Amino acid sequence: MSAISGPEDGPVAVTGASGFIGSEVVTNLVAHGYNVRACVRDASREDKVSYLLELNDQGPGSVGLYSCDLAKANDGSYDEAFAGCSAVFHVAANIGTDKSYGKNTPQDVYQGLLDATGGVLESCRKAGTVKRLIYTSSTAAVFGPREKGHYNTWRYENHVFTEDDWAGGPYETLEERHIITDDNGEEQHTWNIETQAYDKGKLDTEKMAYEYGAQHGIDVITVCPCHVLGPLKGKVHHVLWQRRLGLMLGGTTDFPPEGFSWNIIDTRDIAETQRLAATSDVAQNGSRYLMVAADESGEPTTDMVIDMLRELFPDMDIAGGYYPPRASHRLYAKCTKAIEELGLKPHDIKDTLRVTGETLIKHGCIEPAYKK
Repeated sequence: MSAISGPEDGPVAVTGASGFIGSEVVTNLVAHGYNVRACVRDASREDKVSYLLELNDQGPGSVGLYSCDLAKANDGSYDEAFAGCSAVFHVAANIGTDKSYGKNTPQDVYQGLLDATGGVLESCRKAGTVKRLIYTSSTAAVFGPREKGHYNTWRYENHVFTEDDWAGGPYETLEERHIITDDNGEEQHTWNIETQAYDKGKLDTEKMAYEYGAQHGIDVITVCPCHVLGPLKGKVHHVLWQRRLGLMLGGTTDFPPEGFSWNIIDTRDIAETQRLAATSDVAQNGSRYLMVAADESGEPTTDMVIDMLRELFPDMDIAGGYYPPRASHRLYAKCTKAIEELGLKPHDIKDTLRVTGETLIKHGCIEPAYKK
């Protein structure tokens, strides 16, 4: 297939449109004139869709809401939303933390990712008009288990990760690639371990999607985000890394005492990369873009993040005076490919931290710990 030309090619659809990344993708597309079909689980949930509908007042594009159940993707839940679309931005994912999904075991998390992505791909095929699927994967498919007997062995070397890295190391089969040794010395398949099922699911869905795209003439392009920060559009986005930053601004922290290594990307940069990838003549089926730091400033350890927050919010008691030791290992990876191939111009790390903090406060997600 080929790239889409732009809004003139017809509507586009975004799954997971009410989420932190998905809502920013919708915002970016509307700002560039696209007519967006925003796929959400429940279009009647005002707290999760009001900020999407407000985009209709800003234009120049537009937003229409579609209720689509990710858990029923294999039953054609997205067929209506995708009909006539030129591109689909698949951001939705079940990470197994929401009990309402009923997907709480590692096996269910893993299978749920495969089933949902497979259903989305099939709806794209049935539409007959979708040229490109931009899939939000994760650096979990890049940084995950790399050596039998070890998880996160990137910690043991100053390896700089690129799009050519895949979780699983040199093993040829999925069976071998996803066997690790637990704390008791017993071998386990990673999809039987809560923290690993998502990693394996993202890895396998990426490869499955590329194969499906090649068979059915749909360009599948993936983006792999790491620690995502940026502007929140409401309290519903007070999760994951935004929550951890909020704890610091609230005068506490939940980070491990030995320190922690970040690799930060702005959600606005993820959204921009996805739009650029949809129209790029360079990107093609199988193209992959790491959504990680633009430079070394985006690869901080927790103590460095605290230093930047104290500079940006001097009136606040950041992390309650806590100052962790510097982590002994850094997580090295940069979004160089997106910059060079797609023309991405990433946000400065301090701007990302500032706007994250400001919107956490604006939406009442945290009670700032001001100095006395």
